[in-house]
Amino acid sequence: MLEDAKLMTKALCRRFVAEAMLDGGNGQFYALMLRSNRQLLAFNPGSPELDPMQMMWAGDVLRLLNKELDHGGGWVVVFTCPDPQSGLDIISGADSMAYGRYALMWLDHDGDVQFSQEWQKNDGELLDFADVINAGILSTAQKCEASWNAWKMLMVDVIDPAEGQTFNKAGGETPTSARH
Repeated sequence: MLEDAKLMTKALCRRFVAEAMLDGGNGQFYALMLRSNRQLLAFNPGSPELDPMQMMWAGDVLRLLNKELDHGGGWVVVFTCPDPQSGLDIISGADSMAYGRYALMWLDHDGDVQFSQEWQKNDGELLDFADVINAGILSTAQKCEASWNAWKMLMVDVIDPAEGQTFNKAGGETPTSARH
């Protein structure tokens, strides 16, 4: 699990904003991280509160991923594209809204986002968030593990960057090409 200081970095906040602009997003997002004391930390500046069903699912999936599949880093989730037509409005109160897209992001030991496992409403396989819930958290975890294995095969086994060829963006480092 990552230290709390490596969870909320400027680079990660910028990534949340970038994710919130994808797929026709309006810039609103609701991010969740699991702190080192296993408590959820929410970050949603100016955005609607997260639907209770999505909040419960996110907490459960983050606890599972960060306990069983952290791989020396950690996972965070960001929900984007608030969706008033979600179909979860029976559960949602006036104070919350379901979101139509999420990205589970894996952060390496430095806190840099390396890849994400995403879902968007009507993506073909899982049409709405009820389908995500029905597929189960283990289905999501398996997809995350498959994504991590693909990333590892490419970045570690194939590319195998040498010392100095990577940089810690989350820690404020700049690439060597920008320093010359």
